[in-house]
Amino acid sequence: MGKTAVKTNKAPVPVARYSQGIKAGNTLYVQGVIALDPQTNTLVEATIVDQTKRVFESIKAILESSGMAMPDVVKVTAFLSDLNDYPEFNKVYGSYFTADPPPVRTTVQAKMPFGALVEVEVVAYKE
Repeated sequence: MGKTAVKTNKAPVPVARYSQGIKAGNTLYVQGVIALDPQTNTLVEATIVDQTKRVFESIKAILESSGMAMPDVVKVTAFLSDLNDYPEFNKVYGSYFTADPPPVRTTVQAKMPFGALVEVEVVAYKE
């Protein structure tokens, strides 16, 4: 089983030496994504709702570029700069993960680069 880098112009270009995603066999590991605009690679200055939508649109694009989709996500790790944003984040999150069973998830408070309000990484699997 080899590994292949996944890349799409519909998600932000990595700002350091890492890949948007790595596919190893039937598993895809997606980078931690913050709300960078894919066209300008600058942070979307907005609310937690707007940044969360931008993050999941980028993740969706990375998944699709490897032949996967949101229902293939099995693990989500979410980082919020303020856990008080959890209810708004969770509402947007729920609109992207509608299939059963939902993925497992860990949510923690952390400081993100560029002052981002949210960062999300996912692992997806498709037979």
